[in-house]
Amino acid sequence: MGAVVERTVPVRWRDTDALGHVNHVAFLTYLEEGRDAFYLHVLGNPEYVVVRLEVDLKAEVFHQDREVLVRIEVERVGTTSLTTRETITNAAGEIVAGARVVTLRWDNAARKPVPFSPEHRAQMEA
Repeated sequence: MGAVVERTVPVRWRDTDALGHVNHVAFLTYLEEGRDAFYLHVLGNPEYVVVRLEVDLKAEVFHQDREVLVRIEVERVGTTSLTTRETITNAAGEIVAGARVVTLRWDNAARKPVPFSPEHRAQMEA
């Protein structure tokens, strides 16, 4: 495994559903906020696209939890793709969701993937 970035994300009232817990789609937003922080911190640019997403929901999260911790860890660096292991942990330290995500570094102007530089590869594989 390589580089790791953690980000605290607030649990918003709008994230909850009629059952009183955070709706499953909000977990994707939490992961995205963590991933954005990873790309910004490690690569200096959060331009990427998600091409594959696997999520295992393990426990409920409630509004009164107030925040969760998202951890993004590099699993594999390809030419233009990045595979990460991502977890969401509650305040008690329990993993409430786990994900494996494949993204492509993206050139928005050209509308196509961009290869990682040797420097960025080294940062992510460290």
